[in-house]
Amino acid sequence: MKTKKVKKLKSVSKRKSVKKSSAKKTEFVNFFPVNKMAEASLYFGFTPSKAPQISKDDVHKASALKDTYSKNVVGLPWIFSQVFAEERIALLREYLDKNLSSLPQPVMLVHESDIIKERAKHTINLEVMGTDRSIAEALLIKTAVSILKDNGYKDFSIEINSIGDKESLHKFSRELTNYYKKNLNNMSAHCRQNFKKDAFYLLHCNECDENNKLKESAPTSVSCLSDISRAHFTEVLEFIETMEIPYKINNYLVPDKKYCSGTIFEIKETLSNGEMGDTLAVGFRYDGMAQKIGHKRDNPGVGIKIFLNKKAVVKKVSKLAKPVAFYIQLGDEAKHRSLELIEALRQEKIFVHHMLGRDKFGSQFAHVEKTKVPYVIIMGKKEFLDNTVMIRENVTRTQQNIPIHKLAEHVKKLK
Repeated sequence: MKTKKVKKLKSVSKRKSVKKSSAKKTEFVNFFPVNKMAEASLYFGFTPSKAPQISKDDVHKASALKDTYSKNVVGLPWIFSQVFAEERIALLREYLDKNLSSLPQPVMLVHESDIIKERAKHTINLEVMGTDRSIAEALLIKTAVSILKDNGYKDFSIEINSIGDKESLHKFSRELTNYYKKNLNNMSAHCRQNFKKDAFYLLHCNECDENNKLKESAPTSVSCLSDISRAHFTEVLEFIETMEIPYKINNYLVPDKKYCSGTIFEIKETLSNGEMGDTLAVGFRYDGMAQKIGHKRDNPGVGIKIFLNKKAVVKKVSKLAKPVAFYIQLGDEAKHRSLELIEALRQEKIFVHHMLGRDKFGSQFAHVEKTKVPYVIIMGKKEFLDNTVMIRENVTRTQQNIPIHKLAEHVKKLK
């Protein structure tokens, strides 16, 4: 039987031979060029890639999924229905075509696009595919916040919600439908027509009743979450709290359920008067979508689209300083602290390898040998409590504990 040749993702670390010199030079890892506006994503483990090419078949499949919202319905669902479905389908197709499932999971990609021109002049897309764990949302939010700060945004907060898994969504749909059925007489003719299409429409409509009393008393998706979905959502919120980013649960932040699932979130600019400004980023999970469009197996994933003002001069980043260490975390406490640790090193332009999507020591350490870094930085429960990390030299196997606030200074001396 003939076997098809498997296409492999082009390595982001194609290294060119460098002539030896007596002078000490900094070694670099080469990347597919990425806009400097998105440089922070490289430190958090995202691989630069080209934007997925949306085919006619992708558009056709998306049209079978997405809803057409009425003109009076405002907010995120309209944006989702116009653009995001096609992008997700194209991504899932490329994931399958390029056999990305054969790579260490999760697969984390960053690419640029200018599709939503009325929202912003430039967009950066981050994707975490191949995992249903809460660390994926945390990585996206933390990376997006770092990118926004790098590009001059200072004050922002997060609005977040969850519609959960199939069980959660079914319960929420049933309770929401029954609720509005009992209140048909209190709704406008316009809203009654929208209700016939889908009760979810009414969560985004401001014409249902005066002062939105019906919406305020309506069942919430969070109250309908299954135990598994509730635990996942709680973990996401714990990560956000660790990052010390202001957030609130927005019960009306409900996406198109045909291709979105689980967590949905917005990052909004906070104005000087304390009011919420423009939407700077939008993200959501799309678990279960792969099977809806004909794939044999599901591919869980979550993505975020960041909206930035395009700068006059767009610089490209094609290399980062070669990492001397691989960071390993063990336990929930250490994982929660990991994002801030990586951010602190990033501020000092220190790039370390890591696999935050993995929990076990063995699955993380297996990549240490592949990357051939001389040192390993480890944070377990003991190190978390002591506010330290353990640094282990791979050749001599000697190790020492370093206070976290001195880590960047110590790593610089190892180069």
